Amino acid sequence: MAVSYVGGMTESSAIQGTVTAGVAIAEGDVLAYNGNVLERATSSTTIHDIAGVALETITTTDTLILFAQFMPGQQYEVDTANNTATTQRYEGMILTDHDTINNTDTTVTGPTAVFKAFGLIGAVGDKKLIGEFQRSASTST
Repeated sequence: MAVSYVGGMTESSAIQGTVTAGVAIAEGDVLAYNGNVLERATSSTTIHDIAGVALETITTTDTLILFAQFMPGQQYEVDTANNTATTQRYEGMILTDHDTINNTDTTVTGPTAVFKAFGLIGAVGDKKLIGEFQRSASTST
């Protein structure tokens, strides 16, 4: 599983959302709002449109998905694109895609910094971090 809830504030309740038909989504994929539907998040996803994590796998014919909205205080284990390092703690990071965080060891300060790393999980070669997804209800950056 690419993204999984590990603790902090109580996991949010499951919500059913609408997706555009034609895209398969796996449990653990990060989701983003796109107008009035959900889609798999991308490296362009911002703190304004990041939604949550898929709680189920759906096929290309499905139009609804069960997901958990990201909430402040929730901690998630994430897969990373690169080996992890202690210098990546407390950095803002962007998504590589819907199931991987881009941990380049350079903090991102703009609205695409959707993940804040708090710690490493396992060995550096395991490529896993623990942290919090960042959301903002404001439309300005």
